[in-house]
Amino acid sequence: MNEDFAFLQKHRSRGALFDANLLIVYLVGKMGSHLLKQYPHTKQYEDDYPLVEKLVESFPILYTTPNVLTEVSNLGRKAGPQFFAGMRAVVRLLDERYCASRDAVENARFASLGLTDSGLMIVASEVLVVTADFPLYSILRAHQLDAVNFHHLRHLSWHFDDQQ
Repeated sequence: MNEDFAFLQKHRSRGALFDANLLIVYLVGKMGSHLLKQYPHTKQYEDDYPLVEKLVESFPILYTTPNVLTEVSNLGRKAGPQFFAGMRAVVRLLDERYCASRDAVENARFASLGLTDSGLMIVASEVLVVTADFPLYSILRAHQLDAVNFHHLRHLSWHFDDQQ
């Protein structure tokens, strides 16, 4: 079995944190999957929306950080008021984990990861991180943290359906 898929199974009842890339795909897709092709940050995921939706909605708890939500908000600005209405509804359901910026910048990988992902490394000690960002995924796994690379799941979407 694929290691990423095994992490999904392990954390199925515990919840997961989705990175900004996947969360914005989920939010824009909820407005209408046909809209994904209109935005630079979502057009590459147009065909992946059904899998993103299944993944997000399969977890009973969704975690996030203030930095992830700030990125989602900034990237979603072009999608307009409907995007923010959807974001408001989803944010109300999230379990937000806080990582102080002063802690995140002390991460040895801060210069290459940036503030958001450095904070995610700290939060990842508590939760599964599902990401489309390969450098982040690689660093999390190198530190023995549970992380899933979304790109590794594309070919497993049929199997994911069977495990619901």
